[in-house]
Amino acid sequence: MSNLLYISQQVIREIEQDIAIYPPERGGALLGPIGKPIVTRFLFDGEAITSYTSYRPSRTLNQQVKQVELSENLELKGIIHSHPNGMDRPSGQDEYELKVGLELNPHMAFYLAPIVTTLQSHQHLREHELRVGRDAKISFFSAYRQQGGSIRVEPIAVQEISAIELAQIEQNLAPVALPSSSKKILLQPHLERICQHFGSNVPPEIFITEIEGISIPVGRVILNGGLELLFLLSQSYPVTPPILWVTPMGGDTEQVELPWSLVTPPEERLVKAITSLITGHGPYQKVFRPLGKSGLTTDAKIAALAGWSGYYSEIDPKQAAIELQQGLFARSTGLLSQHISEKRVLIAGTGSVGSYLAEQLVRSGVGKSILIDPEKVETANLCRTNYEISDIGQPKVKALGRRLLNINPLVELTLEEKSLSAYEVAEFDALVREADLIVATTDDQAAQRILNRFAYFHGKPALFVGLYKGAEGGEVIFTIPKRTPCYLCATANRHQAELDLGRVSADGDYGSNGRVMGEVALVADIHHVTSVAVKMALSLLLPEDAQVKLKGFLNPAIEAGFNYLTLSMVPNYWFYPAIFGDTAGQYAYQSVWLTAQHREECPVCGGVHHRVDPRTIPLQELQAGDIRAALSRSLS
Repeated sequence: MSNLLYISQQVIREIEQDIAIYPPERGGALLGPIGKPIVTRFLFDGEAITSYTSYRPSRTLNQQVKQVELSENLELKGIIHSHPNGMDRPSGQDEYELKVGLELNPHMAFYLAPIVTTLQSHQHLREHELRVGRDAKISFFSAYRQQGGSIRVEPIAVQEISAIELAQIEQNLAPVALPSSSKKILLQPHLERICQHFGSNVPPEIFITEIEGISIPVGRVILNGGLELLFLLSQSYPVTPPILWVTPMGGDTEQVELPWSLVTPPEERLVKAITSLITGHGPYQKVFRPLGKSGLTTDAKIAALAGWSGYYSEIDPKQAAIELQQGLFARSTGLLSQHISEKRVLIAGTGSVGSYLAEQLVRSGVGKSILIDPEKVETANLCRTNYEISDIGQPKVKALGRRLLNINPLVELTLEEKSLSAYEVAEFDALVREADLIVATTDDQAAQRILNRFAYFHGKPALFVGLYKGAEGGEVIFTIPKRTPCYLCATANRHQAELDLGRVSADGDYGSNGRVMGEVALVADIHHVTSVAVKMALSLLLPEDAQVKLKGFLNPAIEAGFNYLTLSMVPNYWFYPAIFGDTAGQYAYQSVWLTAQHREECPVCGGVHHRVDPRTIPLQELQAGDIRAALSRSLS
């Protein structure tokens, strides 16, 4: 260890004020940077049990020391107290207390026991002594461990330093290390407790290894099933945790961070940390879980997206995940079928509509999702989407994917952080063919038309959800190839309606990317329209043979020729007064179903000779210009 102890001038002044100017016995605790022979903090023990010849630290001081260790990243260095005149070294009782102190703090290389006494006239200070005030001195002693459990107490040279000197010395001074043999003795019972807890019959091993010229004690434990734990002791163990390397039988070694709490008694810290990372009695596998919950997956990529931490368990997480998924149907028995857990939904646009719709589908049991959106979460999104503060700056599809996995850990996700114009035709075509339902929730008219064309061409049912200006109204259009007109036909008169009424769709600058500027709207109104789309989506996803109520929900509308639903969130909206007139009980929240008409010349759902294979036109061309112009060019 270092032959020199450093103590700050501030600590000396505090010792003078609280101890030196009073009769003995008074005392307190000395603390400083972890692993270094420096004292920077003094805690006076105002509740100590004292007499003229004895001093016993209080429980309050012990609590204060722990609090300062945690809050200021310091460690206890020892106890200082005052003696009657002439007794300027530790007494026999003091030495006993020093032995107990070292036993209770096995991480400490030494334990200080300075003694405050009166400074005699013409007395010369020795190298282990400092003047405190005008008439007192501090004699610095330190206790060290010896083989066989005994201790030796001897003077330690001391130097008083200023705050400026302290910063420089602390930066350059190497930590004080326990001898390797002492650390081996310290580690042995901790490893034995780990083996006992997990029922391992293989005795622990402790050896010394050289890393960059430094001798480091290493502990090795083998648990059932061959899980190997290697502990590399830090210089101030057990104040700071060891480095842990974990190697499953036949697997790769990884370094694992140990949860470490100084509130836990030193002899229990390692066992408590390991039992929080390993459960059961083996054999073990690496699994991942939400904080404080059961393991849900062994897939590290899924866990990284979901924000789950890893640990080692003997329990297969699949069953826990299956039980969670099955629980999603607990309150929808007779309404939904568990067949929808195998259905895949493609959602383009994960803003206020898309994020809410995706979450509700997963909460209803839909098991697979393709999410497409090029944007990142912004602060403005938080007021009407499902995103949180921690999501700001993250891609929307990843933030939404994390949320969905924390609802159903078995949900299968395909996350596409890109706009439709960034796809090659074949790449986008493959995504549509994989899906059972297409949901268009973008604020880009060209994107809506692209989704319409590919969905209809591949015989996929589709939903198109839109909000009108200020979310005072909205629409949900569903299309089923061969049974309903397509979205392009359903909205053929939209542009004329916008000119005539000026309130059908949001004002915005579609520019080169077709993106609508953000509208001021209440999230409640947005969700009102989106909830309708959720129910339609679930109905469209149910298989034909599903014996549940929701399966036939849309059949009457289809038979009546309705596939275009409009909704209002304010009174006297749009053309609604002309329809409802003086009908009693009418106010806001009205709805009207519209009948869309097939157009023979429609390139999507029109006559056979008018239809165009969407795979023959680059998506970039469609995104940039009017669809009819693009189709004309493709046919010329």
